Amino acid sequence: MKTVKEVSMITGVSIRTLRYYDEIGLLKPTELTETGYRLYDNKALEKLQEILFFRELEIPLVDIKKIMDTPNYDKEQILATQKSCWSRSEIV
Repeated sequence: MKTVKEVSMITGVSIRTLRYYDEIGLLKPTELTETGYRLYDNKALEKLQEILFFRELEIPLVDIKKIMDTPNYDKEQILATQKSCWSRSEIV
């Protein structure tokens, strides 16, 4: 488990942004300590990586949340679709 500070240092995402993602329900911490510290496991870090990928594509947070909350969300399919789009844009 990593603290919010450690996650911030690893990813370059500010602590404030991580707190905001928690507030809007985009990235909830894996657990909270008795004193209220947010802790994240590897699965949460993977989810953060996906969020950062979508942000790199300039997708708004509200849309990222909708995508990731979709019951049939398949990250491999989304990556394949994105790869296909990149390939086509290189041709143009």
